[in-house]
Amino acid sequence: MKILHTSDWHLGHVLYEYDRTHEHRSFLDQLVAIAERERPDALIVCGDVFDRVVPSVEARQLYVNTLLTLRDRCPDMRIVITAGNHDGKSAIEVESLIWDRLNVKVIGQVERLDDGSINADRHIVEITDHEGHPAGFIIAVPHVYEYSYPQIGEAQTKEERQKAFFQLLLDETARRNPDGLPVVLTAHLSLTGGNFAGHSFAESLGNIETVDQEQLGNGYDYLALGHIHNAKTFTGGAAMARYCGTPIAVSFDEQGTHGVSLVTIARDAAPVVEEIPIRNPRPLLTLPAKPAPFEEALSELEELPADTQAYIRLHVLLNGPLSPNYVERITQTLKGKQARYCCVKTVLPTISSDDEEEPIADTFDADNMPDPIELASHFFRKKFNVPPDEEMLKMLKEAIMRSNQAINS
Repeated sequence: MKILHTSDWHLGHVLYEYDRTHEHRSFLDQLVAIAERERPDALIVCGDVFDRVVPSVEARQLYVNTLLTLRDRCPDMRIVITAGNHDGKSAIEVESLIWDRLNVKVIGQVERLDDGSINADRHIVEITDHEGHPAGFIIAVPHVYEYSYPQIGEAQTKEERQKAFFQLLLDETARRNPDGLPVVLTAHLSLTGGNFAGHSFAESLGNIETVDQEQLGNGYDYLALGHIHNAKTFTGGAAMARYCGTPIAVSFDEQGTHGVSLVTIARDAAPVVEEIPIRNPRPLLTLPAKPAPFEEALSELEELPADTQAYIRLHVLLNGPLSPNYVERITQTLKGKQARYCCVKTVLPTISSDDEEEPIADTFDADNMPDPIELASHFFRKKFNVPPDEEMLKMLKEAIMRSNQAINS
């Protein structure tokens, strides 16, 4: 069985108020071309199709038009889509009956039958090859919060409920698979050992808790993962597990190349993974690669070719507060260029132990107050890791003088 493993499209994503529809359209055009060229038995999207629970009209149009194009160009390819933590779990299923008619399986949430049992049928998808012969199974599981896994049998902890849920689906698939055809399990979660660079879990709609692979049961040949944006393969568990990563970067700190994974799974052999890169017409660029003082970083930005289409994050080694007009200067430097300014990433310099002064206590009593300049210098150094320069000291002295005049007047 050959599958095209994708995830975390994040259609509708806005980067620092910049609309990214053009980039997403470019990715989806490339995805259609890859599917036409490679002719996989199935395309899977492991969650976060959209960036928001209520996607924009443009994002919805991209999604629908792409699925219809894939259906026209690759009529024998099964398409399986699951909801991620960014997706509206009910909303993504609204047209599921229509998509079923077009051989597209869309699963937003876990469903129970009238007798209280899990509806396993909606998660277990049989895959056929281009000649119509059985090729394998995909067990499609959407994002489920740890505390939301259904109770199966006797009272269980949330970890036990999670493992029991996955194993129930795996056991039912094994019952339907007497010939031992390849089985792919999907999930949208944080696997222990993943590369979380670029993720801000404090602001995420997902969660920071990680899951050991053993919690997802046994009986599959490949675990197709979504949720983490950096591609990574795990080989130490019950079977190969992989994050394919985002097709286009969502944040500046996402590492490595971005793309989709073509996975070939044969009986009694380890899955073979081919990473297929996706070209982003407007990549996220951090300049310079290593942090430099603001003036040096600005000089490198000035040397950026005018026709370079990129989002820019300036990488600044902070040796004091940035000037109040720093954004204006960056904007002026980019005038006439096609690059778009997003933000500044500041890095504090490292001070060697030989240069460190004796620390000043951060709390003082009324009878032992240090000199105001000494106190201000201490907190400046504590914040920026460098002492204030002569200009800053001059400003501090002037501020203290004016404060004393106001008190005495």
